[in-house]
Formats: sequence, structure tokens, C-alpha cells
Amino acid sequence: PKTYAAILGALLVLTVVTVAAAYVDFGALNTVIALLIASMKASLVALFFMHLKDDKFNAILFVGGVFFLAVFLIFTLFDVSH
Repeated sequence: PKTYAAILGALLVLTVVTVAAAYVDFGALNTVIALLIASMKASLVALFFMHLKDDKFNAILFVGGVFFLAVFLIFTLFDVSH
């Protein structure tokens, strides 16, 4: 229960950060920052609530997949923004 409460707290904090970031203009980095925050929240949910943290191989695959998805999206956004 302590772990789930800590993850709930982290998700709530990240949600507040998401809402706060929506009110700040970061220019071209708005989408990148939103994607990074969303990736962190998705990783927390997958690792703890889907129990991927207990299976190291699948956890590494998931986090690696999310990381490379973010990298590909960021490079796509750089190409589209010019």
C-alpha cells in the first residue's frame, strides 16, 4: 500500500505539472514537454500498476520503447516545425 500511495502521489504531482505547463508558453518546446510528462506518467503506471517492475526484461523493453517513441516524435516535430 505504501508503494501504491507513493505512485499515486507522483501521478498527482505530474498531473499538476501537466496543468501548470499548459499555462506557460515554452514556444516550440510545448509539445516536447507535454510528451515527456505523459511518458513519465505512462511509465509509472506500466511499471507499478501493470507490474512490469517485477519482470526486468519486459520493463526494459517497455521503457526503451517509450524512450525511442519519444525520440522519434521529437525528431518528427523538429522536421515539421521548420
